[in-house]
Amino acid sequence: MEKIQIFKIFEDKEEYWNPVEIAKIEDVAVRVAKIQGEFPFHTHTEGDELFIVLKGEIFVDTEGKSYNLKEGEGILVKKGVRHRSRANIPSIIMLVEPEKLVTKPKVD
Repeated sequence: MEKIQIFKIFEDKEEYWNPVEIAKIEDVAVRVAKIQGEFPFHTHTEGDELFIVLKGEIFVDTEGKSYNLKEGEGILVKKGVRHRSRANIPSIIMLVEPEKLVTKPKVD
């Protein structure tokens, strides 16, 4: 076992929207990403996606509603729901999702 230092992963990285896998549990991947700006609307067909804000503040938009998430908050986006995430400030999120889920999905 090794301790995972999530914030240290991003100390020297300026790149946004590039998830880093920090753990795998069975067929579920735990990933962290630094985000800012807006990711396009898209839909995952491979499975659900859990967003948890570790640092900063993000928005997860669906076609009908926008969810504002602050540090320590999260939301589960069910498979097949069209959505996008966005952040006005640099933010760090954790994603819990099927390992096979495409982290840079095809935009629809």
